[in-house]
Amino acid sequence: MIYLYDLLIKNGTIVDPIKGKEKLNIAVKNGIIAKLTKEFLPTNKEINVDGQYISPGFIDIHIHEDKLENNKIEFDIFKTMALMGVTTAVGGNCGFSSQNLSNYFESLERQKPLINYLGLSGYGSLREKAGVKDNYKHISDSKIKEIKRLLKEDLEAGSLGLSFGLEYTPGLTTKEMIELSELVAEYPQRLVTAHYRFDSVRALESIAELIIIAREAGNKMQISHLGSCTAYGQTAEALKMIEQANKAGIDIMADIYPYDAFSSYIGSAVFDAGCFEKWGIDYEAVKILEGKYKGQECTEKIFNYLRKNEVDTLVAVSAMDESEIVEAIKNPLLMIASDGLLNQGQGHPRSAGTCPRVIAKYVRKEKQISLKNAVNKMTNLPAQRIGLSKKGRIKEGYDADLTIFDFNTIEDNASFEQPTKAPTGINHVLIKGVEIVKNSELTGQRSAEVIKL
Repeated sequence: MIYLYDLLIKNGTIVDPIKGKEKLNIAVKNGIIAKLTKEFLPTNKEINVDGQYISPGFIDIHIHEDKLENNKIEFDIFKTMALMGVTTAVGGNCGFSSQNLSNYFESLERQKPLINYLGLSGYGSLREKAGVKDNYKHISDSKIKEIKRLLKEDLEAGSLGLSFGLEYTPGLTTKEMIELSELVAEYPQRLVTAHYRFDSVRALESIAELIIIAREAGNKMQISHLGSCTAYGQTAEALKMIEQANKAGIDIMADIYPYDAFSSYIGSAVFDAGCFEKWGIDYEAVKILEGKYKGQECTEKIFNYLRKNEVDTLVAVSAMDESEIVEAIKNPLLMIASDGLLNQGQGHPRSAGTCPRVIAKYVRKEKQISLKNAVNKMTNLPAQRIGLSKKGRIKEGYDADLTIFDFNTIEDNASFEQPTKAPTGINHVLIKGVEIVKNSELTGQRSAEVIKL
């Protein structure tokens, strides 16, 4: 028998980020949502999700992708993303990307991506490729010209845009940022993202700089993980600045992860002299996430040893104000993003817990935001931001990228001790109608793609 549809997802309640909740069945044909109906249509396959919610697949606009080593990508962060319901993610953030973006795209396509992937060109990586090793150094006009040439190559190869890691490359000037952003603005739908220059006491100065760059270059500007920049007493004012900029016609938004601890490499400029004083913390606020000191209380001696000898050690720092994180999450100009970064399975729990944590903690338990609003911040809002016109909604004609969860049991289980522990309650994840997660486990099936602009 030949059926009109390939798949029927039945008895669930859809949560569309615009229309809200409605009990409807979803008929899928050729990877597309073909029909939303109360009928039980005959199909090749059925998935009964009685009592569960069906959301558009979560879209994470800020991850740090698995590295390409020896011509192979070890799927690590991509697995945790899939298990927490992420169907599309953007890598190459904070100025870090593959130095050969087209090669990364090709390698990922060859291995078949687990989730849909878009890649930014990282300024820090382009700078290194241009032969600049000192991150604190201002560079010559000839080097800027070379970086622009490399960026243009990436944009032609399908890069989503450019990411800056200002805190990691203090030698980068505002003038250079404007020049490079102007190049990005020449390409439709491209994005500039920025890990700010300063946090805490100088956070507002950083926000002002990014607003100026967006105004001067005329590009879309995305401020990365706003909380780790401003959640030290500056968030309310920063949000006002972003809102006022938008009212003035400047296209600037931000993302945030739902944790009060940030994470970075201990050898980076983030931990330069004076950092503890500005954050108002001491060494015990630092969690060592990998290596021989993992799980031990950080001391001045251990901190200095790692800074000198094991600079690529991931650490987390509990320094942010939780109430400011909530304030930012509620703001309509902010979307949820994990900033997920793993090194051989070690790292911050946000890599595996961000999306379920938002629903479990801020929607179900604390009732800080509605489910519809939370879903919007993890689906439609990022889809619009990166120009994905057929993702982020449950709507006929849209891609059948879907995340199905039990609202009553969804829970993030990842911790600093077990950063990749999968969540509870995310039962099915589909990309183009293919189950990549079934009964909260990876199926081995792959239907995702590398999305190049």
